[in-house]
Amino acid sequence: MRTEWYSIIPSIIALLTACGWVVDGRLHRKKVKEQDILNQKAEMELSKTYVDEFKENIAKPLQAEIKGLRRDVKNLQKAIKQANSCDYHDNCPVLDELQKQQRDDGEGKD
Repeated sequence: MRTEWYSIIPSIIALLTACGWVVDGRLHRKKVKEQDILNQKAEMELSKTYVDEFKENIAKPLQAEIKGLRRDVKNLQKAIKQANSCDYHDNCPVLDELQKQQRDDGEGKD
């Protein structure tokens, strides 16, 4: 049984095609993996940008406002302490209102 060379050609072509598919599949998987890595890096950079913008546009102004509110509360506490030694302490409308608010807050917690 002698095999002619032209009968081997389809087998060789099929073998080469299969090898090409295997190599192409490996290259494709490698490219996909590289693209995934690039996408992850881009997401990390974008997240960092979002965090930086959040800090700059939201956190810093809020910190400044909180600092101002703390200063205002401190000044109010100081004024209230001084009001207790005021000559008009007995008829002070501010102290009366504060005491009324304090009573209302105490009733609401029950």
